Amino acid sequence: MTTIMAHRGARNLWAENSLQGFRNVLDLGVEAVEFDMHLGAGGEVLVIHDATLERTTTGNGPVRLLSETTRHDLRLIGPEGEIDEGVPLLSEVLEILAPVTGLRLLPEFKGDENNHYDPALIPAAIDIFRAYGLESRTTLHSFEADVLSAIAQTAPEFDRMISVNQDWADRQGGIEAFLTRHRDLVSCFGVHHDLFAAEFEQITAMVPLDRLGVWTLNDPDLIAHWLDRGPGYLTTDDPQLAQSIQTQRAVV
Repeated sequence: MTTIMAHRGARNLWAENSLQGFRNVLDLGVEAVEFDMHLGAGGEVLVIHDATLERTTTGNGPVRLLSETTRHDLRLIGPEGEIDEGVPLLSEVLEILAPVTGLRLLPEFKGDENNHYDPALIPAAIDIFRAYGLESRTTLHSFEADVLSAIAQTAPEFDRMISVNQDWADRQGGIEAFLTRHRDLVSCFGVHHDLFAAEFEQITAMVPLDRLGVWTLNDPDLIAHWLDRGPGYLTTDDPQLAQSIQTQRAVV
């Protein structure tokens, strides 16, 4: 059965990448959670998607300049406005997620506002996942093959995933060339639903369906369609909706 992945801690329901969201999403009984990582000014691993603060917080400027003080001073912004939280540390997120037996984690390594990937983020994050004993439950994720190659060299015990959409595939010679180039590097591929739909036969001929994920689906008809197709996982901002559709289809 397709695993439902809560994207950014279910950002359509709660403030994305928030401790509130991670706590609440566990009450839904999800099997997998996706979130994003950056380095702060003091080398802390922060959980936030954007390289800048404006969209999801009351702050402004680059995430990489956040200090221990300033990350607490700002507030996250969710579907219902500000919440009483600043940008969380990876360790704070794992205090919530790690104790849940069997829960899969999909953390993504993000670049800064210039799309530069700080090499220090990789060992800093990996040390934390190892400290929580999460090697077998964590799939480390990036769009960048260089980042995943560095992970393969320094932390081969972790599964790895690379994501791709049409533009990213086209830049690398098309989806067949992309899959061929990276399939020995990663354990799974995350494919944008438009690209997956257009190239379904080609993709599934090259990669087993259980090693493929589809992202990011929030429309009920699209969710139902992809649940019928049965990829390994389905990423959504509203896992509650996806779970309801999955349950309905199982009954039918």
